[in-house]
Amino acid sequence: MIEFLHGIDIYLMYFFNGTIRNPVFNWLMPLFDNDRAWVLPLAAVWLLVMIFGDRRARWFAVGALVLVGITDPLSSRVVKPLIARIRPCNILGGLNMWKNGAWIVLPDPIVEFYRGSWSFTSSHAVNTGAQAFWWGWAYPHTRYIWWGFAGIIGLSRVYIGVHWPSDILGGWLLGGVCFLVLWVVAVKALPRIRGRVEGRLKSEKQIPEKIEGK
Repeated sequence: MIEFLHGIDIYLMYFFNGTIRNPVFNWLMPLFDNDRAWVLPLAAVWLLVMIFGDRRARWFAVGALVLVGITDPLSSRVVKPLIARIRPCNILGGLNMWKNGAWIVLPDPIVEFYRGSWSFTSSHAVNTGAQAFWWGWAYPHTRYIWWGFAGIIGLSRVYIGVHWPSDILGGWLLGGVCFLVLWVVAVKALPRIRGRVEGRLKSEKQIPEKIEGK
């Protein structure tokens, strides 16, 4: 079963990395190789929300920061070392890879170690996937924009040869789980805690009033 799934991964790898290649993607996809490709747009949204948004919007902005603080180290420092999966560019010949500002075709067999970090999960996919779920929940009318943003960044990782398709899918799933955890905290736990605190403060305020009434 594992070999069958890996075979699908290889097939999809060559499909997205080679079959669909075109001049537009050859120019566009390398732009997302840097972390700034997802950090800068999110930072711009965060600043706009904090400056022009209402109280609700600012709470969502704070939640987005908390989410990044969860997803990025979870993927980079926990999941990647635990799974220790080798990147496709280090084992698959014939891939098209973006390296040092230019496209190269990897030899077969591979004779060089092209990327030193582990492959699963794609931190780009985990981070942008979680943010897409979060902001899509906060502003449902923009969800397709966020999903498209996460989708193009995820595709870019395969297109430039540094991640398996399953790295992207796994990243989106992990990002979704992180979003669900924070969503449960925000929607279920925090209102209950707030209600209990407010109820306790209200009861403590009423005690002196009762004593004075006596």
